[in-house]
Amino acid sequence: MTTVVRLLGPPQIVQDGTPVGGPRGHKAWGLLAFLALAERPPSRQRLVSMLFEHAEDPRGALRWNLAEMRRALGGRVTVGRDPLTLATDHDVSIDVMGLAAPGPADVLHGELLEGLSFDDSPTFDTWLSVERQRLVADCRALAHRRSVELLTGGQPWAAAVIAAQALENDRLNADLHAVLVSSLTRSGDHQAARAHLARCADLYRRELGAELPAAVAAAAAWAPAEPAVSAAAVRSLLDLADSSLSAGSVAAGLGQLRRAVAGVADTDQHLSGRARLALASALIHSDGGRGGDVTMLLHQALVHAHRGGDPAIGAAACRELAFLAVQAGHRSEVEHWLGQAEAWHPTEAEAARILGVRGMSLSDAGAYDEALAVLGASTDAARRSGNRRQLSWSQAMIGRVRLLRGEYAQAAHVLDEALGHIRAQRWTAFTPFPQALRAEAAVGLGDAATARELLDYAWVQTVESGDQCWVAVVSHAQATLALHDGRDALAWCRTGLAAAPWYLWPRARLIDLAARLTLGTREGAELLDELERVAGAATMRELTVRALIHRSRGGDGQHLARARAMASDIANPALAAELAV
Repeated sequence: MTTVVRLLGPPQIVQDGTPVGGPRGHKAWGLLAFLALAERPPSRQRLVSMLFEHAEDPRGALRWNLAEMRRALGGRVTVGRDPLTLATDHDVSIDVMGLAAPGPADVLHGELLEGLSFDDSPTFDTWLSVERQRLVADCRALAHRRSVELLTGGQPWAAAVIAAQALENDRLNADLHAVLVSSLTRSGDHQAARAHLARCADLYRRELGAELPAAVAAAAAWAPAEPAVSAAAVRSLLDLADSSLSAGSVAAGLGQLRRAVAGVADTDQHLSGRARLALASALIHSDGGRGGDVTMLLHQALVHAHRGGDPAIGAAACRELAFLAVQAGHRSEVEHWLGQAEAWHPTEAEAARILGVRGMSLSDAGAYDEALAVLGASTDAARRSGNRRQLSWSQAMIGRVRLLRGEYAQAAHVLDEALGHIRAQRWTAFTPFPQALRAEAAVGLGDAATARELLDYAWVQTVESGDQCWVAVVSHAQATLALHDGRDALAWCRTGLAAAPWYLWPRARLIDLAARLTLGTREGAELLDELERVAGAATMRELTVRALIHRSRGGDGQHLARARAMASDIANPALAAELAV
């Protein structure tokens, strides 16, 4: 007997293709969803406080609902005692537990526990609201990944089907439109590709008053090309590009890499993978590239790595895909790609990079103790392998965690170390990030003069680079200093928010500060709505808690109670102190 549990959309249980009765009572469904999605096994007391606090016999209500959940699944699910762990028989599948590894034709969509409400359990209702936003975003990211995998794997028709299905629930997703047009073009159906382009252009004009996204238009221009240069010439271009990028000549380096990709023979697996990986990495780290074209290059590099059995390219391509997922806030995609990267058995230098990306993701999610442990392992591996750039990068991320936890002296120490390594390597492109964090640590330590000097330097570099992520990060630090000095901090928030960083965390953190400064106004209400939407979809737990804290300052104590419940497993002394007031 095969049992499928669907928690996305109206919840139901399907046995051997036939829907059967689910558990009695919506709280049993809620329990099942919470246990299936929990990052770590919850205690019985936590579930009692979330769902059954007002019952006459709270623990008895929990036991009854657990029994009802097991009965509905025919006893083919077991739940540990305390903390509660969920385990299913091998032929039982729960849709939300398969997000990281779906079937090749799966397009998952629908609201978590659609149609069910938990107004009498406000803490659980808050959790459900956040999870609904996150799962919608994760399902969209999954659909894009599957369509690109099929397209780069030589199955354009299957990719077109996935993309078209996903667009039914995400009509303005430019990346999916680009994949669909590219899939139709590569399958030879140019008429269908042109028809979709016309519909897409009309959609963007009507809905957004905008032109057709460039990536969608470019997808129709694909044509198979013969290699234009020899393998030796491609290697020469790759070496020249490396020199150009190291010297700060980004435009020249990108041009050389594009010529290398255009000229390499598709049958040369190593060189094809290397060229595509190099171009994608340069676009990401030197030019702020984050769109579907970069994702496509990385997937193509991964295909060549598999064909050629090339672990260095395979691990690096997966790690870069995970890095993009971190910046977009797609946590399930992050874990998928980091798992894939580790499966290539990377070198210690590459392992340091992989650990760095995982630590960054954990930090964004508010898992600070875990982030510090992983980032510490990254710095150790970077030292052993002589990877000084990764050492300074991971140290900067450690400094960020220390800063967020209000540990200003520790933050200043590790950030000073990172900046020392960065100066020794002349890695000026990365400097604004740790300098902005170091400036905030200086403000926390009461050293406004140091903060001002650091930010004057960082702001010039940021403006010259045009990096939108750095604009958001440095603007937050400038606003923090302005608050300390009694100047207009909101102006700096607005400057940062006018940028459009691909990396969601610095934008969400800036929204948090701007919302705090505008509480009680229409602007503040709109900012809070955006903060809850962005932080919820991207699993930024601390920023979700901060949104609830802001709402509680309007006099609603229920929001503060929800914030305290959500923050119970966030190891941040600064946040705990704020919630204790």
